[in-house]
Amino acid sequence: MERDPKSWCRAFFEVDRACDAYENGISESFNSVIDLARKRPLITMLEEIRIYAMERMYKMLQEGQSWGNLKICPSIRLKISKLKKQQRFWGVIPSGIQQYEVRIGNDGYAVDLNNNTCGCRSWQVSGIPCVHAVAAISYLNRNAEDYVAPWFHTAMFLTCYNHTINPLNGSSMWPEAPYMKPLPPQKRRLPGRPTLKRKKDQSEMESKGKTRHTISKAGSVNRCSICRERGHNRSTCPTRPADVASTSRPKNKKPKKCKKEKGKVEPVQVDPVQVPAPQVDPVQADPVDPVDVPAPHVEPVQVDDPHPDVDVPAQPVATRQRIRKYSERITKIGLRRKVLKKEGSTGHNPMVLE
Repeated sequence: MERDPKSWCRAFFEVDRACDAYENGISESFNSVIDLARKRPLITMLEEIRIYAMERMYKMLQEGQSWGNLKICPSIRLKISKLKKQQRFWGVIPSGIQQYEVRIGNDGYAVDLNNNTCGCRSWQVSGIPCVHAVAAISYLNRNAEDYVAPWFHTAMFLTCYNHTINPLNGSSMWPEAPYMKPLPPQKRRLPGRPTLKRKKDQSEMESKGKTRHTISKAGSVNRCSICRERGHNRSTCPTRPADVASTSRPKNKKPKKCKKEKGKVEPVQVDPVQVPAPQVDPVQADPVDPVDVPAPHVEPVQVDDPHPDVDVPAQPVATRQRIRKYSERITKIGLRRKVLKKEGSTGHNPMVLE
């Protein structure tokens, strides 16, 4: 093995250490707290960590003093209360003085209350009685909290946070030192995006239901569903009938793509566009400046309608109008805009585009 199993497998943990944590949660939690402080300069970073540690030690001391006369910590009491609910499913069989065999179905564990041991080794590793030990303790009508390791007692908790960090003055009141000022380290950018969140343990992911348990097929032997023989599947089965379709595609074979042959161009059908022939006068006169000539005034003539009660639809007047192409219309619209922008209106410019 590349890593020593004593550092990651509970089966190899040493007993009487009162710690069954196999993840690096303490350092990762501390690393998440100093996430912003570690980006500061050296002295500023150390000052922020000192202030945080000083404040935390005071808060934990106040919290421990608020527990009153509790013998063990509240978190350990919560675990014991959950084990007391589970121990009722286990049967206890006395064997000797303070020795019992706890069974449920075909499973059985030996419990020794004199030495605080259990066959599952959970009590020896964690320091907290397991469900088997709690069942044996309840059989004697005793309190399971009396068998908890002293490391989880309230008195030990208060002893841990009994010492404090003395306050200091600000950096403006520090005496000047004759030494060279510490410089920040050279900035070195690692490949990829820097990670700021801590790596969560597998047990944390399982408790939130975000993990997917999968089993690797490495080393497994295939079994054919047609002939029930090992070593191949139904796709490569020699006895597979021709009318039975294969369920998988052969490896290293990709679907063929349609390739176009070089040199051949597919014909493209284009709709014919009718372009009217330009009208050309047979005689071209000399260019003369255009002059606005008013149109003659024609008075309308009223005609009596022989059938006034009948609605006669109006007949469209036949007009000869040349259909312009789209590009021609765009060009003339652009010219009209230029003329309007330059002169202000079409009345001052003899060039009027319709």
